[in-house]
Amino acid sequence: MKRVIVFALSKPVKWVIVFALLVVLLDLGLGLVLGRIYRQSFTGDRFGLLNYALTQEPQILVLGSSRAQYQIMPSVLTKELGLTAYNAGLKGQDFLYSVMLYDLWKRRHPPPKVLVLTIDIESLIPRETEINTAHIVAPYLDESQLVREILYSGGPFRRFENLSSTYRFNGTVLSLAKHAFNRPPPSYDGFLVGAGTLDTARETGVMNALDQDRTAAEMAHVPFSPQKLAYLRALAEETARNGTRFFLVHTPIFRQDEAAHEAWVKKLQATLATMPGVKFVDLCSTTHPKLFTGPELYFNLNHLNAEGAEILTVLLAEEIKRRP
Repeated sequence: MKRVIVFALSKPVKWVIVFALLVVLLDLGLGLVLGRIYRQSFTGDRFGLLNYALTQEPQILVLGSSRAQYQIMPSVLTKELGLTAYNAGLKGQDFLYSVMLYDLWKRRHPPPKVLVLTIDIESLIPRETEINTAHIVAPYLDESQLVREILYSGGPFRRFENLSSTYRFNGTVLSLAKHAFNRPPPSYDGFLVGAGTLDTARETGVMNALDQDRTAAEMAHVPFSPQKLAYLRALAEETARNGTRFFLVHTPIFRQDEAAHEAWVKKLQATLATMPGVKFVDLCSTTHPKLFTGPELYFNLNHLNAEGAEILTVLLAEEIKRRP
């Protein structure tokens, strides 16, 4: 005769279990509601622009940081090349955000004819802050293995934290309330205008485009991240298979450290020699000193103003024409 062992739970333990189940159900329910609102938000300066970019289907797709967002004009690319264009650059983001965005975007659209990705001296080196800021992509964790891989690489507890459906929307709730169900005007192409002209007396010195914890000279000699190089190679191989022309573009910084830039370009070109489908375009004070050395075309140390952006984009269009 089999013996049946019954474990009797005390009343406090039962209440703990019930409470835990309620918390899980509440988290799932709230996460579902927030997710639906999130995906219907298309304005603001962060996740709304991510969502809106995923709805666009241009022939030229521009990715990158604010140095894409403020400096590459889709209207000029369309005028010069006769192809539709959209700028999906986003301030505060960089390479990892760009590859995650493209991974989500390609699931919704056919391959673009041209892919432009801006790149700076710190873009391919390891940077913990970059993973932290890229958390705005967390609501798409269940949709992309690449998104999970990148966001979970930020630390041993990231996977556990993102088990919570509501945690994925951390820091976005107030903005969701403001931008829910809003859309930009039909003419919006992702480009942001930098108004005015740089005042060199008030803004002095710049170390690099994004992070300020190390100088450009220090960053130029940091080895590239193997993780990022793997993502870049995968992107290069995919664009080659799809017939997409892939351009890595460096844009101007006021008072760029020329020695650091030279060292970085040599290192980058040696890396790209093993990725034959990738075309590097260097548009800065090194290659165009008469244009980008003075302050007239900048509105701050890291970004061109509208006039400068138009000149830069014409130069980029010429490079795209010249390099099939």
